[in-house]
Amino acid sequence: MPITRPELADKNMACDTIAMTAGNDNIPLATDSELRVEMARRNALQAMGIPSLVSVRDVAGAKPSVRKLIPNQKPVADRPVTGGDVPRPDAPRSSMSAAIPPTPVVETQTKSQPAERRAESVQFSMVLVAAGPFLWVEQIADGLIRQDQLALVAAMARAVSGSSVSVNHQQFDWPPAGASALNSDSDSAVQALQGLIQRLARDHEAKRVIAMGPCDYLPARIGDAGVRIPSTLAMLENPQLKATAWEALKPLRTLTS
Repeated sequence: MPITRPELADKNMACDTIAMTAGNDNIPLATDSELRVEMARRNALQAMGIPSLVSVRDVAGAKPSVRKLIPNQKPVADRPVTGGDVPRPDAPRSSMSAAIPPTPVVETQTKSQPAERRAESVQFSMVLVAAGPFLWVEQIADGLIRQDQLALVAAMARAVSGSSVSVNHQQFDWPPAGASALNSDSDSAVQALQGLIQRLARDHEAKRVIAMGPCDYLPARIGDAGVRIPSTLAMLENPQLKATAWEALKPLRTLTS
């Protein structure tokens, strides 16, 4: 459901929105919940580098779109285009596989945090490793993943999924390059990370997430449905923790047989 507002259209600098006509008078107002969902969707797409396109007219023969205006705003054609603050996203609506359940991220992950803290800009990095039917994730403090950490993840993945399993990793840095402080808060970070996990789970047919060490911005229900083991850095510093990790990983072998 496209929501018409210049500030929203300019968010990704890729929308085809132009000034609407006086016909805006017939466009209904979006509710607060609809606006939060739309902003959450655009923030997640922006973080993953996916353009967010908004149509301004229906293509001949296509199903008509439902367009809505921002509450308490004049029609676009009747007021000057100015910048302004936009509401922070509240909850995403996106599909996930049954093994990695959807989650109302803001309510379950950050509801216990004061509003002022959630609004603060945050910065962190994650490494995500797709190997067989599992997605291994770890938060890295200094933004750099060491080769011995990747080697340890690959060894654990092959022990669980078989020696021939393909191991692919990528790094997620928050905030993304060029993001404003307004959209770098913890709520937006959780939503963007959830969108990336959804895409990787779909692309690699992942059945379970394995969280290595503390992952402060991992969506709560994804973490709760996954497996938690010590971080790779902790296991490299204290090899005895590898036995603890293996006890948690052994049951996963039944998912690959």
